Amino acid sequence: MADSPHSDPHDLRTDALARIDAVERSLEQLAATVRSTAADIQQELSEVRLSVLEMHRHAVSKPAPAPEAAVGGDAPEGNVEGARLVALDLIGRGVGAEEAKQKLTDTFPGIDADRVLQEVSASAGA
Repeated sequence: MADSPHSDPHDLRTDALARIDAVERSLEQLAATVRSTAADIQQELSEVRLSVLEMHRHAVSKPAPAPEAAVGGDAPEGNVEGARLVALDLIGRGVGAEEAKQKLTDTFPGIDADRVLQEVSASAGA
């Protein structure tokens, strides 16, 4: 689209509008792709969250084996496993350390919530 004294203004306008339409179509396609990918990621996060919660329910519902030295406390192993799963979920959701510690302490009395959080963070690479 060379702008010269001999260019027809109508042709220049038509060319410019065609370019605008092409750019708008590209932008709409990109936005649709982003929305679709975001929806896929949200679905995957939901499935992972449900999986973690199911693991937690399974760990908590199992009969606890004979008590053994738990992570910094006297909780049976089943409770420590459950605490680790809950800690993993809390870390994965980005819950702050103090809030996570309080939730673990409230839900699993007798465990060392700090130690559980440190172990899970280390193993999760968080």
